[in-house]
Amino acid sequence: MQTSHIQKLIDDAQFVDLFDDNAEESFYGYIIQQSEELIQLEAYDCEGRSEGTIILDKEDVSRIRWGHNEATLTEQLIGQRVDSPSIDLQSLCQAARSISQHYGYLCLTLGSYGTDKMYIGQIHEDEEESLIMHEYGTRARHERSFLLLCWGDVTRVQAGGIYEHNLHQLYH
Repeated sequence: MQTSHIQKLIDDAQFVDLFDDNAEESFYGYIIQQSEELIQLEAYDCEGRSEGTIILDKEDVSRIRWGHNEATLTEQLIGQRVDSPSIDLQSLCQAARSISQHYGYLCLTLGSYGTDKMYIGQIHEDEEESLIMHEYGTRARHERSFLLLCWGDVTRVQAGGIYEHNLHQLYH
């Protein structure tokens, strides 16, 4: 992705649709900041509700679209924008640590090409190559467990979405 074009979208506060073809997903929102490798998106769902902050690897972003009717209508539903925190974008691992400090929890996505696995919880232990997450169970299961993960397997980091925020509230 061309850094100068992305910077113009940031400067113009342009509402965008980011596409991750590997995960077969797209994300609405405002690009807050970028580094050489990462993009921070202030995310919203199609109803204009905040979905928090998402950190994506630029290599996973296949295209960015803006100015189309669906995005414009979604932006009109937002009303008051959420004030997204500035996250450390030195690396995906550092972004995860930064999000965890700000929100008190995080959501890690592992895998790609339609085999994504999402884990929501708190960092219990953190080392250079791995972490132990104190994972939140689903609302139906309502149990916690510990999970050892490799930082190298993390493909996306996020927090502040409705579902993960509600889980965090249930466990605290």
